[in-house]
Amino acid sequence: MPGPDRPRSDHPVRLRVAGLAATTLMTAGAYGAGALPGAPDDRAGPGDVLSSSWPYWLGLGGSLAGLLLLAVTWWRLGGTLRQTGRPVPNRWLLVTGALWAAPLLFAPPMGSRDVYAYACQGALWLDGVDPYAVGVADGGCTWTDSVPSLWWHTTTPYGPLAIALAGAVVALARLLVAGPEDQLLVAVLGFRALALLGALLLARYLPRLARAVGASPATATWLALLSPLTAVHLVGGAHNDALMVGLVVAALALAVGATTGGVPGPGPVRSGRPPLRPWPGLLLAGLMVGLAASIKITALVALPFVALLATVRLPVAIAPGTIRLPHPTAPGTVPLPQTTAPGTVRLRRVVALGVTLLTVSVTFAAATVATGLDLGWLSALPDTGRLVQWTSLPSGLGMAAGYLLRAFGHPEAFDSAVALARAAGLTVLLAVSVALVLRAWRATGAIRPTERTDGREPVDARRSVTTACGLAFGAVTLLSPVFYPWYALAAVTLLAAAVGQRWWRGPLAVVVLATGFLVLPDGLGLAVRTKLPGALFDVVLVAVLTGYAVRNARRSRPGRSTSTGVTARVGRSARIPRSRSGSRPVGAASGDIGSVSPVGSGPNWPWRRAGGGAATTAGHRSRRSGSAARPGAPATPRPRG
Repeated sequence: MPGPDRPRSDHPVRLRVAGLAATTLMTAGAYGAGALPGAPDDRAGPGDVLSSSWPYWLGLGGSLAGLLLLAVTWWRLGGTLRQTGRPVPNRWLLVTGALWAAPLLFAPPMGSRDVYAYACQGALWLDGVDPYAVGVADGGCTWTDSVPSLWWHTTTPYGPLAIALAGAVVALARLLVAGPEDQLLVAVLGFRALALLGALLLARYLPRLARAVGASPATATWLALLSPLTAVHLVGGAHNDALMVGLVVAALALAVGATTGGVPGPGPVRSGRPPLRPWPGLLLAGLMVGLAASIKITALVALPFVALLATVRLPVAIAPGTIRLPHPTAPGTVPLPQTTAPGTVRLRRVVALGVTLLTVSVTFAAATVATGLDLGWLSALPDTGRLVQWTSLPSGLGMAAGYLLRAFGHPEAFDSAVALARAAGLTVLLAVSVALVLRAWRATGAIRPTERTDGREPVDARRSVTTACGLAFGAVTLLSPVFYPWYALAAVTLLAAAVGQRWWRGPLAVVVLATGFLVLPDGLGLAVRTKLPGALFDVVLVAVLTGYAVRNARRSRPGRSTSTGVTARVGRSARIPRSRSGSRPVGAASGDIGSVSPVGSGPNWPWRRAGGGAATTAGHRSRRSGSAARPGAPATPRPRG
């Protein structure tokens, strides 16, 4: 008999073995075609003489074959998660991910040469050189030849904690071995250990965050930790994005109370229960965000969503007095539980945002002072956009416009078109970010425990806030001037935690697979070789998405009441104003389950009709039946056909 932590079928076990074989093949191929230290910058690519030797082609073929096998295995494993009769435990998935990652720990860097830049930046800081003032070549780094020449004379855009961690890794390497080549090898292993620390944070807090928002922990683990994108860029590439994403997910999980004691259950605070105190957890979550921002400044995207998650379960009063709640036998009037005025809840959300911002600022300032650095990373941020690729959506649209201008005899306008498109992209990014924060704000302020008693509203609000946070990171990834595949780790991980509907999983899995194949093992991006087709692809993609959005907007346009002109959405509950005479609203009879009867409320107090029908008022026609509505009588739907 299978144990509680083992799958009920040996089919996932075979997939585990296949994935292990795939990563082993990738590791072997990386020794021929990976980002080996000391290689020239143009070693990669079929057009180079050095790369046309048979070891490179053999390693490239083996690595790509292993990546393809891993993609197929990962996709099939995701199919087993949707089989209701054969559930795969989350612990089994974590063990599977650890086994798949084990061979990659001993592989050369894959998909990028950034790890060599990390080592040089740490060495410069240890030697008393400010990496925010000079590049790795100007500072005299021993391993400059291993860094792409594009970044030889650019300063580092990473935060002070990233520089301090890089310095600690290089110091350990210097302590253990003597030769510079051996030190670089040990440093690569050290940076890979830091990336695994981020993976451990994800393994601990991602399932808890998924449970808190009502999603599947197994699906979140499969999408975020076992994917080819994670294998290539988190483990193989050893990017510092891994630790940044792990800290952000930990902050979100701590904000909803996902501690070792478990996730707080859904539902409003009941009478007699001590009031929820989110502030200690909020301070710890702010500390996590501050540490993440000290690695990469993009972690600040999570700041407002962390603060809002900590205030989701604050109850909002509908009215003072008593309420009518459903009962298994007979409805009765019970005292209103602990309530807080809506204005007080809004004030608490503002205070939560202020506390989180203060905690993040203090943490970042402490890291800056402790390392003896300044804000020089700000001047390095524009240098990251020196490489123009179509994988950045604004850059791709600007490239398409530039190619069109070249065809009309204006080749000098190419750079201006790209710059203008990038500026427009940043404007759109700002607007989208503000809209997502407002959406999360509304989601946390819409919880009214006396209107719904199924206990789902706090969970739905958490999911809305987490989804908005993932979409915000996705907007940063797509609309920034430059895009690299490992930038997608944050958006994919947070959206994986919020996945609830099946239709979300497929598109997200496709994005994960496509992103994992964008670069070759030695770090050469395919976008460099496909500029014109990629720019045209961006134009088609924007056109398709725009058409899809316009069609959905037309379909979701609410209907209009024929007599009053009040907007009412069919099939959803609508608010019914109290009549001027003070009479009971239509459909709110004394015996209705779930009807609300506040005492002492004003004449303009909003009502919500039980049953979720369209809004009607006394003296007006019902939208669904077309007949005059009678006080106390529910509207009869008109038969279709």
